[in-house]
Amino acid sequence: MKNLFLSMMIIATMFASCSSDDDNNPGPDGGEITFEDGIISGNIDRNARVTAGRTYTLRGPVYVKSGATLTIEPGVRIEAEYSENVTNVAFLAVERGAMINATGTAENPIVFTSSAATPAAGQWGGIVICGNAGTNKGANAQAEVAGLIYGGDNNADNSGVLSHIIIEYSGNKINDESEFNGLTFYAVGSGTTVNNIFINQVSDDGVEWFGGSVNAENLTVIGSQDDSFDWAEGWNGTVTNLYADQSAATTYSSDSRGIEADSNQDNPTLAPVSSPTLTNLTLIGRNSASVTSEAGMMLRRGTLGSITNVYLKDFIAGEGITASGAESLAHFQANKVKQVRFDNVPNKGTAGTFEEDPNATGAGNGAARPDWSTWAESHLTGN
Repeated sequence: MKNLFLSMMIIATMFASCSSDDDNNPGPDGGEITFEDGIISGNIDRNARVTAGRTYTLRGPVYVKSGATLTIEPGVRIEAEYSENVTNVAFLAVERGAMINATGTAENPIVFTSSAATPAAGQWGGIVICGNAGTNKGANAQAEVAGLIYGGDNNADNSGVLSHIIIEYSGNKINDESEFNGLTFYAVGSGTTVNNIFINQVSDDGVEWFGGSVNAENLTVIGSQDDSFDWAEGWNGTVTNLYADQSAATTYSSDSRGIEADSNQDNPTLAPVSSPTLTNLTLIGRNSASVTSEAGMMLRRGTLGSITNVYLKDFIAGEGITASGAESLAHFQANKVKQVRFDNVPNKGTAGTFEEDPNATGAGNGAARPDWSTWAESHLTGN
């Protein structure tokens, strides 16, 4: 009888372990993960689907592992749990070799936000995607986020689709020295599709690129507490339509910029060199003299690039466009930032690096939100 009882206990324990959160509710025969309990957590090591019709909880670090694809249906809302313990901060990481297919629509976007009753910037991490494209940190570089590995030799690498995505209240700590961005690309390739991203209230940067060749269209960042857009490590993508308004942030760093652009701090000529193409930009500053190391656009550390149709407003403490370092300065003197309109920017910036155009429209409507950016408004938390 005792042996029978022990056998039954062992079998019960096995069944309990198979239904743990780490399994994320697999389908029949270990098939597609379906998150039937509404909790997204742990490692996603095979194909998974987040279906519409309910609100899900993002709990702690979540990793989409190499070989797996995470599909998120239009209209899904994912609320991230807040944790003061940096080891338990909620974030979504798509590892190198994995994919995310998150295709929302203007009517039914996919929303990542905070679960807090009173949401605020920095209550969860953000979205991190790692790819196999080039970076001047070399293949198998290590990200500051949980030791994630990125970088390779496939500039056409495909990490999936991000379309009509809202990311709110992100930017919690990675560690005691660093914070998450709203959306971070590590060596993501040009086979990846990115469009209509709306980032609202982030305690660090809005969007940041570390190497790679991923392209994008229609990027909005409202209320970033540090830089709105940031790149380094040899990013070479093309982006059309960028709009950022830093004045909506509840607090800010003293060195926040509309764009902070680097290639490699230690060796500015190390290949691949950052050289993106950006067209149609509106960047609105904080209109505050306390942002002591401000810039509308800071182009430095070897970055090159082609930038056209820019509207800069309310950068009153620093320069509108700053180009520094021998390589970046020489490039932008020869390849000027074109069609630039300044509005309440007393110090326009580094001489010879830009061409003014009083009719430049920036992202579409000057300082006003462009039509392509208004789809998210009714879906923001509290609206």
